[in-house]
Amino acid sequence: MPLLARPQARSSRGLQRIRRLGLLLCLVTLLAPAIATAQDWPTKSVTLVVPFPPGGSNDVGARLVGESVRKRIGHNVLVDNKPGANGALGVEAVLRAPKDQHTLLVASDSVSLLPLFRQSNWDLTKTFTPVAVLSFQPIVVVTGAQTGIKSLKDVAAAAKAKPDSVPYATSGQGSLQHLVGELFSQNMGIDLLHVPYKGGGQAVNDVLAGQVRLAALGAAAVLPHIKSGKLVALAVSTKQRSPMLPDVPTLAESGAGDIDVPQWSAVFALDGTPPAALARMRRSFADSLGEPEVKQQLLNAAMETVNTTPEAFQQRMLADRERWAKLIKERKISLD
Repeated sequence: MPLLARPQARSSRGLQRIRRLGLLLCLVTLLAPAIATAQDWPTKSVTLVVPFPPGGSNDVGARLVGESVRKRIGHNVLVDNKPGANGALGVEAVLRAPKDQHTLLVASDSVSLLPLFRQSNWDLTKTFTPVAVLSFQPIVVVTGAQTGIKSLKDVAAAAKAKPDSVPYATSGQGSLQHLVGELFSQNMGIDLLHVPYKGGGQAVNDVLAGQVRLAALGAAAVLPHIKSGKLVALAVSTKQRSPMLPDVPTLAESGAGDIDVPQWSAVFALDGTPPAALARMRRSFADSLGEPEVKQQLLNAAMETVNTTPEAFQQRMLADRERWAKLIKERKISLD
């Protein structure tokens, strides 16, 4: 009997090997398109979703750099503006897009901070991974030329004499500009009245018109008016003076504490993007951002390119989140 069982056992093992080989071939066939997409990225037009209206620094940066990337990858790079809910609508649009690595997010520091204010099914530091930092720009504290305010010391003196007598405008409740205003107010021992706007454009208009005495806004929004003399720059939020405004002191120089808070714009891919596709994305954007012409175009729009890696930038975001979480709790800041 044992002699008769051996051929059947060998036959059974042979059939099992054939079945396993068949399953393996099926898996390879199913995975082949995904592998090819990752290695060949891109295979079609790339969409950059900007969660803000056209004309802002995120939009301008995406269009300038996207045009250079288009020439490198041989496919169109489209900018799709999806504003709303402090940037959350644009993020959610990327999450709903096909998971084929051809829809990327152009986000800002303010979008990164949203999960600190409310529960969300996404987190920029976890759900996404950085592809490239498009630009840094200082937040500039400005006043209208007609106010007579010449420095932050003047602001502090007015606020101490009459609390809440100095309102300051920003582009939104819970924005990085709002948090910078709260931080330097805290450091200077004063209380300023925050006046949030739905974007920097109207905030600038109201400062120019004298409706609001002060504003903390990105350099791109205020630089033309500073150059024309209609706005007076009081301080910048970066550690060192900005080459765009070399005569304007930093917040630290103005007695507002050790503050180094540039406003940033960056491109993100979904976490879990295949390494081959992510490497090609990063290389394409890095090469474009290294072009002298692109650097100058961004600088003309008040945005500076920075020499940093995606990994270092990720660590910076995490450190910033920890700092702002503490301030939000201390100052009882909300989106309401």
